[in-house]
Amino acid sequence: MKHKLVPLRYLCAVHDSYDAHPSYVVCGGCVFVPLSWPWISAHKHSDGWEGGFPSYNSVSSLPAEGEKQVIVLSKVLADEVNIGYHLKKWLILCRVNGEVPANMRELVRLISKAGSKKHLEFRLHPINEEDFNEQAICLDMEECKQAEDRILKQHMIASWCSDDVIPAEIDVTSAKTMVSTLKCTSDKPKTAA
Repeated sequence: MKHKLVPLRYLCAVHDSYDAHPSYVVCGGCVFVPLSWPWISAHKHSDGWEGGFPSYNSVSSLPAEGEKQVIVLSKVLADEVNIGYHLKKWLILCRVNGEVPANMRELVRLISKAGSKKHLEFRLHPINEEDFNEQAICLDMEECKQAEDRILKQHMIASWCSDDVIPAEIDVTSAKTMVSTLKCTSDKPKTAA
């Protein structure tokens, strides 16, 4: 009898380039990343450990269910589109316009799907405070579309998301800007159920 051995996958990826990849999504200046030990290590000592960097120990060693990831708002890149949210960071993303993203790829799908809506709402919470300390970031979708190029250029970011988080149904060549992704998903004909 043969058994295939596969490594355990944790909710918080452990090793650079093995299970932890530099994935990101930037929307309205909000930078989302998957929780990983390399990300924790980089921010724990350089981004104000004394300033209250949270302990992610409660989720870091949990086994992952399928493709599930913990998505973290790493920071908010200052721009007029997100005034009032600049100091938000290190928060766990729980919902986008009322829907729960299971992973970074699902986050891209939900943002793309929100292209026809007036507002984009991110619901977040500090680690271990999901039941009593929910926070919201509510952005105007049209302002996000207009600010995208300005924010990416100002912070020298090549694309609104890393290539590894683009869902298969979205053309990678047209996904370099969020605006083009929104056009691609809204242009697809709707099929009758």
